[in-house]
Amino acid sequence: MDLKATLEKIAEELGAQTPKEVAQGIYLLDIPFVLKDGSKRYQYVYVRMMPQRYKGQDCILINSRCGIYNPGINTYQLLKECAYGVYSTITIYPDKTSDGKDCETVVVQASPVSNATSYDELKLIIWEVAEAADIVEEKYFGGDKN
Repeated sequence: MDLKATLEKIAEELGAQTPKEVAQGIYLLDIPFVLKDGSKRYQYVYVRMMPQRYKGQDCILINSRCGIYNPGINTYQLLKECAYGVYSTITIYPDKTSDGKDCETVVVQASPVSNATSYDELKLIIWEVAEAADIVEEKYFGGDKN
């Protein structure tokens, strides 16, 4: 799979701008959601290949940040949010704040096996990750701050 070309086509179909390569092989898509009033809200989604991630097979890692983890987060409710994912889950990654300090970030992610994932499935998974991250961000972190 030519990941860059595939993501460019998906971005066009979803009404997003052309993906940006933010680091070697890591692409950023800004997925738009049309709200009831016709305005748009956007969610960043990062996509990259992960060689041999699953039993020697390459996977496509898709993730979107929701917010910085803190002890005030209701982890029980957050864990229950995972039940809504068809392809995605919620996890915590080691990260850095904008000023370079270590932190842990709550993200929505999916990592389907590349050679078992069709174009249509990949588009659906990217949309699901973006939508779930947007919902978690709003519910647990007070909106679009990440």
